[in-house]
Amino acid sequence: MKVSNDEVGFLKDDKLRATELVFDGKIIQVYKNQLEIEAGLVVERELIHHQPAAAVLAITNEAKVILVKQYRPAVAQAIFEIPAGLLDRMDQNFEEALVGAKRELEEETGYRANKWQALQTFYLSPGYLNEEITLFIATDLYLAPNPLAQDEDERIEIFYFSKDEIKNLLMKGKIVDLKTLFALQYWVNRED
Repeated sequence: MKVSNDEVGFLKDDKLRATELVFDGKIIQVYKNQLEIEAGLVVERELIHHQPAAAVLAITNEAKVILVKQYRPAVAQAIFEIPAGLLDRMDQNFEEALVGAKRELEEETGYRANKWQALQTFYLSPGYLNEEITLFIATDLYLAPNPLAQDEDERIEIFYFSKDEIKNLLMKGKIVDLKTLFALQYWVNRED
């Protein structure tokens, strides 16, 4: 189905000449786009539109980071990750990233935090994917009295690691998720 630039709300690019929705899923949409990257030069690019997400570098009062381990079908293995998840849709908009981060931390770990700091918003692979993740640091953690339940399709294990243990995991290549790799590199290299 071909649509005009005005009909595709997230594709705000003056270079866009035509777009075709190829797949419309629950979390992603795939488009085939024609873009005029310079006068007279039109190229075709495929784009995956993905819901935004929030991620949390959660540091306990004992100076340990909380990682979750869960099976990821796209890579056919269980991997270590920082708590993270998609932002919920609220009518035509998405919830604020901090609201989503707080919810994901509690759902995946049972913890809440008294202190929150936004670290950075970034794209995972902007060559073809517009997934945007906002990373937060959560400190002064405490267990929620009645924590939010995990999503029913999630099977998450919780792990606690010191900086030295994280350095060892990084050195051995045991952290393969990019958002987690970024957050942990930041944590082990920052001055406390």
